[in-house]
Amino acid sequence: MTLGFNPEFIPLILNGTKIHTIRSSQRWAAGQPIHFRATGPAGELLEFRPAGVVTAVQAIRITAADGTATLTVDGRPLPGPELHELARRDGFGSPALLLRFFADTYELPFEGQLIHWTDVRY
Repeated sequence: MTLGFNPEFIPLILNGTKIHTIRSSQRWAAGQPIHFRATGPAGELLEFRPAGVVTAVQAIRITAADGTATLTVDGRPLPGPELHELARRDGFGSPALLLRFFADTYELPFEGQLIHWTDVRY
């Protein structure tokens, strides 16, 4: 299946910084093929990396209460250092930027999937 990315994430995926992605759907499962694509100049989807395989999927939830955001993976709240690593490995400079992106892009609480193509887990 196709994973579409904003072009800004291409260098981070190619250099190994971005090693997973978060999606709102529930359609991904371990073992599925991944086609890494991004929107080209004419609006077409261009494959920018060889196909891969989903190595694991974890449930992710982002909530906000009283101005504080919480991110859980498989029902476990991530502590600060682990949250920082997840944000960096997902292509964000900080947990605050990741949480702001999801708060601005989706209605909170957000529930989705953390899709892995490496062996890293949380």
